[in-house]
Amino acid sequence: MKQAFKGDFLIGAAISKPLFEEETFATLNMVAGQFSSVSSCNMLKWGSFNPEPGVYNHETADAYVKFGTENKMYVVGHVLFWHNQTPKWVFLDEKGETVDRAELLRRMRERVRHVSKRYGTRIQAWDVVNESFMGSGKLRDSQWTRIIGSDFIEQAFRIAEEELPEGVELIYNDYSMTGKGKRDAVVRMVRELKEKGVLIDGVGLQGHWSKKGPSISEIEASIIAFSEAGVGVHITELDIDMLPRKEGMWGADVAKRLVGDARMDPYRDGLPEARQQELAKRYADLFQLFLKHKDKIKRVTFWGTTDKYSWLNNWPIKGRISYPLLFDRAGKAKPAFHAVLGLKDKQATPDE
Repeated sequence: MKQAFKGDFLIGAAISKPLFEEETFATLNMVAGQFSSVSSCNMLKWGSFNPEPGVYNHETADAYVKFGTENKMYVVGHVLFWHNQTPKWVFLDEKGETVDRAELLRRMRERVRHVSKRYGTRIQAWDVVNESFMGSGKLRDSQWTRIIGSDFIEQAFRIAEEELPEGVELIYNDYSMTGKGKRDAVVRMVRELKEKGVLIDGVGLQGHWSKKGPSISEIEASIIAFSEAGVGVHITELDIDMLPRKEGMWGADVAKRLVGDARMDPYRDGLPEARQQELAKRYADLFQLFLKHKDKIKRVTFWGTTDKYSWLNNWPIKGRISYPLLFDRAGKAKPAFHAVLGLKDKQATPDE
């Protein structure tokens, strides 16, 4: 894939700690052969990386950065600041009381300074802030906004620009940004940051989508809107959920959970051929759109490597068997993989 799309955009995969624990490293070898970019799943999130004051879990994060660097990949750090998976101690003083704005900003700076010193330009881009807007376009109510205020995102990007090495790209990342409310709010935020002279290089348009939606026209509108705001577009966290959900359960709000039954997990014996072809067509339609706008898109990153390691096996219903990626549980390319590569074959074949 990385060769097929070379010159169009980077092709990425999010990798997780279990890949480094495989006996044969088969999945990592596949990633090295197929992808030109990697993103970290949990390894660099504040809770995993720095669970207690002064305590750092460097080992797996170091292995992740080393893997990407040795394979000459575009390495993405995910994520500096998020309302989830941030340990409680970050917001509390030694008496267990909530810290003030100045102290929280200091701790944010300390975190960025630490990863900057350890990884430098080996991490070429960071998701600085993750998922800070609601679908309506309102800023999410979180400990970040309660303590710092409505300028939390601005302060996060200022700290990142000041502490990370020059040339490291700074990205805002969010889901459901094909909806007008959130899309317009993020466009407005990008324009306001630029007017203030705050560096923001890209917007990560999370692709946690399904076979039914969002529509190609909705995705296209968001790609164009972010590009016109003056930033690079990164298609991030791409996967296509083929399993049923209840109304209101699309997107990637990890706080939402469902209790499942057999009807919500219909393909435990494998994805039927007809569904495989639906998945293939959906991916082909998406990549046809991405190629149309390759002048705007820097990167297309899948959220996972093979179906075995997809987060959708456990969300919104724990233990389901999901089939959202291009490689099956054994690491074998699916019809969707061949459909995506087939688009490049068509480009290379002149019309008769």
